[in-house]
Amino acid sequence: MNRLFYLFILLISLVFQNESLFAQMGGHGQGHMNPDSLTAVTVNGTAIVDTNFMHPMYFLDTDNNGDPDYFLNFGPYWYEPDSSNAARPNNGDQITIAGGLWENNMMNESMIIVYEINGQFWRDPYNPFWNEMGHHGFNSGHEMDSCHNVGFGWQHDPPQAVTVSGFALVDTTFMMAHYYLDEDNDGTPEYFLNFGPPWYEPNSGATRPESGDQIDIVGGLISNNNFPMVIVYEINSLFWRDSTFFGGHMGGGWINRNMTQPVQFNTPFDENDWMEMLPGWWTMGGGGHHGGMQDSLFCQIFEIVPGQIFELGDENAFSGYEVNFFSAGMMGGMGGMGCGEHMQFASNANFQFHYTNEQLSENNILESSIQVKYWNTDVNSWVSISNATLNSNENTISFSNEVVGNFFILTGNNATSVENISNSIPADFSLDQNYPNPFNPSTTIRFSSQTSNIKIEIMMF
Repeated sequence: MNRLFYLFILLISLVFQNESLFAQMGGHGQGHMNPDSLTAVTVNGTAIVDTNFMHPMYFLDTDNNGDPDYFLNFGPYWYEPDSSNAARPNNGDQITIAGGLWENNMMNESMIIVYEINGQFWRDPYNPFWNEMGHHGFNSGHEMDSCHNVGFGWQHDPPQAVTVSGFALVDTTFMMAHYYLDEDNDGTPEYFLNFGPPWYEPNSGATRPESGDQIDIVGGLISNNNFPMVIVYEINSLFWRDSTFFGGHMGGGWINRNMTQPVQFNTPFDENDWMEMLPGWWTMGGGGHHGGMQDSLFCQIFEIVPGQIFELGDENAFSGYEVNFFSAGMMGGMGGMGCGEHMQFASNANFQFHYTNEQLSENNILESSIQVKYWNTDVNSWVSISNATLNSNENTISFSNEVVGNFFILTGNNATSVENISNSIPADFSLDQNYPNPFNPSTTIRFSSQTSNIKIEIMMF
């Protein structure tokens, strides 16, 4: 009885502190609930809705005995999917839930992070949300067992300069934390805050907010699906990103048949990620893999998480990219490239992909083993780019290829313990004479080393 009483008090406390349980039960602080660490499950049963809290809590009774077997995490109470009519269940509804099972959580029951309800999309745990800067988000929907392209072409609103203030709300039930702004402190957000991919950090010392922090945001406002999106330029008067970096289009631009100069396009949040189309790309050809279908194309490149890419298989990918082409007559559709396809041009396209040390560390990647691959639908497999050049000083890999895939990945081998030990051996060290010598009762020993793992032994004779 005491245990249940204290659990009840804890739940009430969390609800009143954060208006919902999503921040505490979706991850750790600003961390994320990595779907790869969860077990994919599909379960059926009767919905139990507990309305004794400020906001309803959802459970699933699988054996119809009236007791909950799973806690259902639908995210914060105000979350709604952007591309389906799925809704939270009513008490007593018969439902089928597909999601990620999380055993180690604060609830009595095992928790399921809901991805689908009754076959309808609820949320995509790998959602590369920072790329959703068009009118309509993902073009191909949110099929959980297929790819869903993030490109939106040139159909978007230009950002409008805004300054907004309020309280941060952080949803950690996705793989990457989602940030929102609550202007009137009523627990419901007015804006979605786009800080870019989770590995993006400015040099100003600015950091992403914690849930409940009071913040001032300067950014670019874009009309989006559920909540207006503010692309963050400043937070609490600290620089976050350059507002001029978008250029005329977000992550893309036009190439035409008669162009005489190379045209380069960057991913929206990293100027070191780019593709460059060269003159002579246009060729007369047939079929869906050739560049000669149109005399002008809109090109777009985005950085995404590898988990969002279909057919990833056992590739040890730590970074992913999506490239899209749109023809002039298409309103947000794929211009000759479908899900995972590729196009062959008459001239090479140049690419440079940038990775961070944090990405290598989080995925335990041996930097010297990095490769870049693209998905080739002719052979239904990932094909390595043989002429890729790795620059470990700049953390980039670059290459030139006439085949441009819809998806690229960076892969690498995991660093072994032996390699880690060998890398930690200092290349140089120095040990100065101690003073005074002999010492009684103390002395000073000065030394320098390139490693922080140091053991000093003093032998007395």
